[in-house]
Amino acid sequence: MKKRILCLVSVLCLLLGIFGAASAEVDGLKKIGFACMKNDPFMVPLCNGMQEVCDANGIELIVYYADNDIEKQISQCDDLLQQNIDGLIVMPVDFEGITPALDAAAKAGVPVVSVDAACADAEKTIAYIASDNFKAGQLCGEHLLATKDSAKILVLSHPEIKCTIDRLAGFKAALEGHDGYEILSEQPSSGLYDKGMAIMDNWLQQFSDFDVVFAINDGSLQGAIASMQAANRLEGVQTYAVDGQQQMADYIKEGLQTAEAAQNPYAMGQGAVELLIKNAKGEPFEYENLLDVTLLTKDNVDGYVGF
Repeated sequence: MKKRILCLVSVLCLLLGIFGAASAEVDGLKKIGFACMKNDPFMVPLCNGMQEVCDANGIELIVYYADNDIEKQISQCDDLLQQNIDGLIVMPVDFEGITPALDAAAKAGVPVVSVDAACADAEKTIAYIASDNFKAGQLCGEHLLATKDSAKILVLSHPEIKCTIDRLAGFKAALEGHDGYEILSEQPSSGLYDKGMAIMDNWLQQFSDFDVVFAINDGSLQGAIASMQAANRLEGVQTYAVDGQQQMADYIKEGLQTAEAAQNPYAMGQGAVELLIKNAKGEPFEYENLLDVTLLTKDNVDGYVGF
């Protein structure tokens, strides 16, 4: 009987050990807030990655969406700080405009990790994790160079966000020093479908000879493609974007898009929380953490699973 009781106790301890390891807790990090830019397909795997690491470490995750409104995002950060969070992850709507929220977090003693889009006031964040956005734009530009001897290019930009600034910089860097590649117009689209469509509607009235469109994200290119389709103007135009939505992979298969620099938002979300955990444990980590990107084309898109 005594052996049986000891055996049951051993099994119970083993089970407790297993479940304890599966939901280990991190001292000083019980609640994390995520101040997100907007609610779109990219955010789903990003938040899922965060949630997985939080669940495994007994951390509560609170997510707010700012709908591309920096004032709303600052207010949401203040609200999160009022909820006594132990860590803050920000995806800033405006990389300079987010500074008041960073100041408030510093005053409250809350560490901040910037995800996907860097903050201008970098010293007020403990780390930054994102795709290699310069490389993403560069890959698109290099593909253009390899497939066309010259081009008249339209660009959908987003100058308020560092990651999209870097994407455009990478695209332009690839073309630098090569004659025959002309950017006819560059318009800010806020990365939005409706703005991308409206801008392209206007461009179609202004330019009759463009043959390339580069967009800093999927949403704005989707709008531009819809506009060109409606005007029967998409044929002969090479189109490029950065993100990795499944819809864009389908576009490539259908011949509507030329190439897509695809990100890994799930890994990005995981990494953002892991950086806060390392900080709480006093473990070393790098400030800048860049994830690799993959250029999708008709040659390698089969089998790709996007978000």
